[in-house]
Amino acid sequence: MLADVNAGSNCYRERVAKDRGTASASAEAEVSAPAVGQVVGRNLAQLRAQWGQTQQEAANVLRADGLAWTAANIASIESGRRESMDIAALTLLAGSYEVPLSRLFAGEGNMRLSADAVVDLSDYREWLDGQSRLSITLSGSAVRRWANSLPGETVSFQADAELAARLGLRPEDVYTAAEKLWGRNLHQERDRRMAEMGEMTPTQRRTRRGHITRQLAKELAPHLPPSSHS
Repeated sequence: MLADVNAGSNCYRERVAKDRGTASASAEAEVSAPAVGQVVGRNLAQLRAQWGQTQQEAANVLRADGLAWTAANIASIESGRRESMDIAALTLLAGSYEVPLSRLFAGEGNMRLSADAVVDLSDYREWLDGQSRLSITLSGSAVRRWANSLPGETVSFQADAELAARLGLRPEDVYTAAEKLWGRNLHQERDRRMAEMGEMTPTQRRTRRGHITRQLAKELAPHLPPSSHS
């Protein structure tokens, strides 16, 4: 399909020739985000300090609450050496400290869910608290695999890849439909509309970006093939 698209569209080739370096740098920045265990470890250290506990005292309390961690386990987690944590441990940890699960993910910026996906921490907390849907950003090898499948150079297409993943479509399905509708891809159209809004605080920018992305997805929906998630 991509070969047909490129054969029939010079403007596609021209846009694809612009920003590969930008996309690659973005993917590398995303994959450097702290992992789940590292974010939890940072917050565990804060909670333990608030309770006035040593690591051994914390381990004793956690064991009594059903979480069989030693002081060495806690030290490893707080130092960021443990990247993943299971939901049972997270639930017991939050329960022991009498906080909602979202408290274990306090902080700003992104968190790495896997080598291929990151999520904004504030968005993740809202999702855990049942306040919003979760938007996961593809990054690292997932983005590079698709980028490398395109002939020539590539543009920024993060939003296109995210929407494709949510709908169970190929990224090129979203990209091609967006090009036909707006003359640019979904990511570029979102950035264009964001730029028209002028200066914003980080919180305002995050909120409006989500709103614009949802609006663009609605506009694009009639032009996309059937979703495998329907």
